[in-house]
Amino acid sequence: MIVLRCLICIHGLLSSQNDFSYFYPHLKPYYDRIALFDMPGHGKNTLSFTTKNIQKFYLEKYEILAKTYDEIDLLGYSLGGVIACYLQSVCKIRKMILLAPAYRYLNLKNYHFHTTSSNLRISKAFPKKNFFHLFRFQKIVYQLSNEFSVLYPETLILWGEDDYLVKPSSGEELYSMIRNKNRQYIILKNHNHFNIVSSRMVLYHIQNFIE
Repeated sequence: MIVLRCLICIHGLLSSQNDFSYFYPHLKPYYDRIALFDMPGHGKNTLSFTTKNIQKFYLEKYEILAKTYDEIDLLGYSLGGVIACYLQSVCKIRKMILLAPAYRYLNLKNYHFHTTSSNLRISKAFPKKNFFHLFRFQKIVYQLSNEFSVLYPETLILWGEDDYLVKPSSGEELYSMIRNKNRQYIILKNHNHFNIVSSRMVLYHIQNFIE
């Protein structure tokens, strides 16, 4: 029996589906489709950046994909990790990979003041008109977090030791919610909140997990 498998990738705050440009060609052989979308208020998606729109958007995408694919995995980065945790609470998900999931915490001060750090590229990548997204983010994460208290799929959480935007304790809290026996929480040296999506080591852990 042929099993069709799909991976839904959910990007981070103030970014787009391009977050996964490094992983895409390497993960493509493992899936029949890798689904990439811009979340509401990001990239080419003109919907407003609200909790309701995020929930509706990804639920609709899931329902469409579930009609074709037998198994669906999730890969969520930063804010995308929190959205993935919400989705698994209402959808059937096989495996879930969370990269620096920004669960309940994002250091907005570092976003604003440390624009010259190699760990941040805010001033160059994100126009000032988008800074209101940073503050709406807190409300969205709070609302989504209240929608789940248990993580059911096999889950891999990866964090960068040099990530000072999101506390590793957030990952620990999510890890404690996982009810599946196949669960991993790995903190990587020499990784920060941004290079975690372009790392060969991260790719290695993801490939081992999904095989």
